[in-house]
Amino acid sequence: MVSSVASPVALEAQALDSSLSVLRINGAIVIRPRNVRSTPPNADPLTAREMEVLALVAEGCSNNLIAAHLNICERTVKNHLTFIMTKLRASDRTHSVVTAVRLGWLAI
Repeated sequence: MVSSVASPVALEAQALDSSLSVLRINGAIVIRPRNVRSTPPNADPLTAREMEVLALVAEGCSNNLIAAHLNICERTVKNHLTFIMTKLRASDRTHSVVTAVRLGWLAI
Protein backbone atom coordinates (compact mmCIF):
# COMPACT_ATOMS: atom_id res chain seq x y z
CA MET A 1 0.00 0.00 0.00
CA VAL A 2 1.36 3.44 -0.92
CA SER A 3 1.46 5.98 1.88
CA SER A 4 -0.29 9.30 1.23
CA VAL A 5 1.97 11.11 3.70
CA ALA A 6 4.59 13.25 1.95
CA SER A 7 8.21 12.94 2.95
CA PRO A 8 9.85 15.78 4.90
CA VAL A 9 11.83 16.73 1.80
CA ALA A 10 8.67 16.94 -0.31
CA LEU A 11 6.94 18.99 2.39
CA GLU A 12 9.91 21.34 2.56
CA ALA A 13 9.95 21.85 -1.22
CA GLN A 14 6.20 22.41 -1.29
CA ALA A 15 6.41 24.91 1.56
CA LEU A 16 9.18 26.86 -0.12
CA ASP A 17 7.10 27.19 -3.28
CA SER A 18 4.17 28.71 -1.40
CA SER A 19 3.83 31.39 1.21
CA LEU A 20 5.11 29.14 3.99
CA SER A 21 8.46 29.12 5.72
CA VAL A 22 10.28 26.06 6.98
CA LEU A 23 12.19 25.95 10.27
CA ARG A 24 14.27 23.14 11.68
CA ILE A 25 14.09 23.04 15.46
CA ASN A 26 15.82 20.22 17.37
CA GLY A 27 15.56 17.89 14.41
CA ALA A 28 11.89 18.63 13.76
CA ILE A 29 10.55 20.51 10.78
CA VAL A 30 8.16 23.35 11.61
CA ILE A 31 6.17 24.93 8.78
CA ARG A 32 4.46 28.26 9.35
CA PRO A 33 3.06 31.13 7.29
CA ARG A 34 5.40 33.87 6.10
CA ASN A 35 4.81 37.56 6.75
CA VAL A 36 2.02 37.10 9.26
CA ARG A 37 1.69 39.69 12.00
CA SER A 38 1.65 37.61 15.13
CA THR A 39 0.82 40.52 17.42
CA PRO A 40 -2.26 42.64 17.03
CA PRO A 41 -1.25 46.18 16.03
CA ASN A 42 -3.97 47.80 18.12
CA ALA A 43 -4.31 45.53 21.15
CA ASP A 44 -6.28 46.98 24.01
CA PRO A 45 -4.21 47.68 27.13
CA LEU A 46 -4.55 45.31 30.06
CA THR A 47 -5.53 46.38 33.57
CA ALA A 48 -3.06 46.00 36.41
CA ARG A 49 -4.94 42.94 37.68
CA GLU A 50 -5.00 41.37 34.21
CA MET A 51 -1.23 41.89 34.02
CA GLU A 52 -0.84 40.16 37.41
CA VAL A 53 -2.88 37.20 36.19
CA LEU A 54 -0.96 37.04 32.91
CA ALA A 55 2.40 37.16 34.72
CA LEU A 56 1.34 34.21 36.87
CA VAL A 57 0.17 32.33 33.77
CA ALA A 58 3.63 32.95 32.28
CA GLU A 59 5.14 31.39 35.42
CA GLY A 60 3.11 28.25 34.72
CA CYS A 61 0.52 28.66 37.46
CA SER A 62 -2.87 26.97 37.16
CA ASN A 63 -6.09 28.93 37.59
CA ASN A 64 -6.43 27.47 41.08
CA LEU A 65 -2.91 28.60 42.10
CA ILE A 66 -3.47 32.07 40.62
CA ALA A 67 -6.72 32.38 42.56
CA ALA A 68 -5.00 31.40 45.81
CA HIS A 69 -2.07 33.74 45.19
CA LEU A 70 -4.31 36.74 44.43
CA ASN A 71 -6.99 35.89 47.02
CA ILE A 72 -9.75 35.72 44.41
CA CYS A 73 -11.99 32.88 43.28
CA GLU A 74 -11.07 30.65 40.37
CA ARG A 75 -14.07 31.90 38.36
CA THR A 76 -12.64 35.43 38.59
CA VAL A 77 -9.32 34.18 37.24
CA LYS A 78 -11.16 32.59 34.31
CA ASN A 79 -12.97 35.88 33.68
CA HIS A 80 -9.67 37.77 33.69
CA LEU A 81 -8.21 35.27 31.24
CA THR A 82 -11.21 35.67 28.95
CA PHE A 83 -10.76 39.45 28.94
CA ILE A 84 -7.00 39.09 28.39
CA MET A 85 -7.45 36.72 25.44
CA THR A 86 -10.11 38.98 23.92
CA LYS A 87 -7.95 42.10 24.22
CA LEU A 88 -4.89 40.36 22.78
CA ARG A 89 -6.91 38.39 20.20
CA ALA A 90 -5.31 35.21 21.52
CA SER A 91 -6.68 31.71 21.10
CA ASP A 92 -5.45 30.37 24.46
CA ARG A 93 -3.48 31.33 27.57
CA THR A 94 -0.12 30.44 26.02
CA HIS A 95 -0.87 32.57 22.97
CA SER A 96 -1.74 35.42 25.35
CA VAL A 97 1.65 35.18 27.06
CA VAL A 98 3.52 35.05 23.75
CA THR A 99 1.59 38.05 22.42
CA ALA A 100 2.24 40.08 25.58
CA VAL A 101 5.95 39.27 25.39
CA ARG A 102 6.10 40.29 21.73
CA LEU A 103 4.33 43.56 22.55
CA GLY A 104 6.88 44.20 25.31
CA TRP A 105 4.21 44.11 28.00
CA LEU A 106 5.65 41.07 29.75
CA ALA A 107 9.19 39.83 30.25
CA ILE A 108 9.90 36.16 30.83
